[in-house]
Amino acid sequence: MSREQQQHKIEVHVAGICFRETENDIEVLIVKRQDSRKLYPGKWECGGGQVYVGENFEEAINRQMKEELGIVIDRVLVFGTYEIKTPELEQKKIPGMKFVCFWHSYVNGKNPVIDEKEHSEWRWQSINNLSEIDFISSIEREIMIGWEFYSNNKNLFGRR
Repeated sequence: MSREQQQHKIEVHVAGICFRETENDIEVLIVKRQDSRKLYPGKWECGGGQVYVGENFEEAINRQMKEELGIVIDRVLVFGTYEIKTPELEQKKIPGMKFVCFWHSYVNGKNPVIDEKEHSEWRWQSINNLSEIDFISSIEREIMIGWEFYSNNKNLFGRR
C-alpha cells in the first residue's frame, strides 16, 4: 500500500529552551502554566507546542516562541526528541523535537508578552538557580542538557 493510500494524521510538537547571556550569568526564559490548565497546572516550563500543517520544525518553534512568549529567537539547533504520553487519546503519545535557541529581541521591543490563556507569569532565571523553581518533571534537567549541548557545539551556532 502506498503512502498516499494510507496517510496518518498525527499531532507533533516542538519545545524550545531559550537562553540569553548577560554580563555575569546565563539565563533561561521560563513561564508558569495557568492553574486552570489540565496538564501540569501551575508548573513552570520553557515554551513550545504544536507544529501546524505546512510548517517545518524550525518555523514551528519560531512561531510558538512569538505567540506564547512574545520573543524573536535566533541560533536554533535541535538537541533531541521527546514524547508526551496521552493514554486517554487515540494518539497514545505525541512526538516532539527539542530546540536550544537564543533570545534575539522582544516582539513589542520591551519584554516578553505571554499568552495569558496558557501562562500566568514569566521570568528570566539564572541557570545556577533552577532548583528553586517548581518545574514540570525533567524540565530542569533538560535546561542543563540544552546548555551543555550548546556549550559543546557553539561552532554550529552561526549568527544569522
